[in-house]
Amino acid sequence: MTLTVGTATAIITPPVGTWLEGYGGKDHGSVGVHDDLYAHALVVDDGDTTVGLVSCDLLGVDRRLVMEARRIAAEATGMPPERIMIAATHTHQGPAGLRFDADDELMDVTARAIAGAIAQAHAARRPAVLKLGSTTVESIMQNRRHPEGPVDADLHVLLFDDVDPLQPPIAALVNGACHPTVLYSDNYLISADYPGHAVRVVEQTFPGIGMQFFNGACGNVNPNWIKQTHEEAERVGVVVGSAAARLIAELRPLGHTHHADNIRWSEHLEKPVTAGALIEDVRLRVASRNVDLPIKTYLSDEEYDAKLAEYQNQLDALGDAPDPEQRRPVMAQLNRYRTERTAAKRMRSREGHELHPELMAVSFSPGLALLGLPGEWFVETAAEIRNAVGIERLLVACYANHYMGYVVPEGAYEEGGYEPGVSLLAPEAEAIAKAAAIDLMKEVIA
Repeated sequence: MTLTVGTATAIITPPVGTWLEGYGGKDHGSVGVHDDLYAHALVVDDGDTTVGLVSCDLLGVDRRLVMEARRIAAEATGMPPERIMIAATHTHQGPAGLRFDADDELMDVTARAIAGAIAQAHAARRPAVLKLGSTTVESIMQNRRHPEGPVDADLHVLLFDDVDPLQPPIAALVNGACHPTVLYSDNYLISADYPGHAVRVVEQTFPGIGMQFFNGACGNVNPNWIKQTHEEAERVGVVVGSAAARLIAELRPLGHTHHADNIRWSEHLEKPVTAGALIEDVRLRVASRNVDLPIKTYLSDEEYDAKLAEYQNQLDALGDAPDPEQRRPVMAQLNRYRTERTAAKRMRSREGHELHPELMAVSFSPGLALLGLPGEWFVETAAEIRNAVGIERLLVACYANHYMGYVVPEGAYEEGGYEPGVSLLAPEAEAIAKAAAIDLMKEVIA
């Protein structure tokens, strides 16, 4: 069967004045556009199954936004809506109003733009070959809870190349894992942060290519920066984009005779390509399931006051202790209970209820798959899923098909810090979600 793919892009930049989402403490809306936000759509068809994969320059995608975009796209293309994955890059400089306190007009306009990109990509399908490669970008990231802790520095590229080596490549799905928080809360310009710059590097290197950046399990991984400026966001994006562009260039000879001249005896010699692998038997399989995750039980305001007073007293007792290891555990608990108390005001009405997010898996071949996870997952959890599934290459795309906040390992609640404080989920939820993801992956690769 012939593999065909198509790509398309839609601008999803909101009007200037729209409030930005990602940081608290904002006192007014956006004042301009530094760089546009986009929905980058990819449609892949193996002759039997068609799947749509969309990466959006947004903090997160609400379930309502996903379902509406899927509905419109399905009507336009005939694709089953459950075979469309819509994910966010998690930029913190995109519009509010697409999750909590929904802006109905912005929601409708954005859903239609996303669906339009899917429909255009579906119409643009043409024969392609799939090539896979990986490189690393460890210089740009750090574990933000434990400075010496793990990160996932791998940058994966699924290159959908033209069958004609003289034609430009068609599409590149790029998957890395680092928070797009080079820019900070003092920024009021709409921006895709470093992922947007990474996409532009690839697009400028290969005119006509469609690139989708899917962010991975970076819930506890932040970027390294000199200053939190747009120039620095561009620098980090150049690191990611140039690594992807180089890998794309190295993958292109796969499937073609790759020559080297030997001038000693005037002969062309074939040179093997070692940059990655040609995926010759692409057979798409898609599966999804919803998982029931318990919401945490919140303390009373009085209990939060007592917790905060307890840890503040411990911090005061340490004074100017020279060893930061003495202060860090106390500060972590203060951060947890401060953020949790703020979240409690909004979430107490949902205590005792569950979230029902969707997990989605796409298998391209027996050793290659993409797992779409809702919300923000820790790098350790993604590693555990990969180890349990056991295939050669499992790409993890977080912020997919829903946004439910942080999915935090139970041990992190005991350590404290921002993520367990702001998470909506009970401590046992991560293990439930992880088991469901592993089962789903085993189903799709069986």
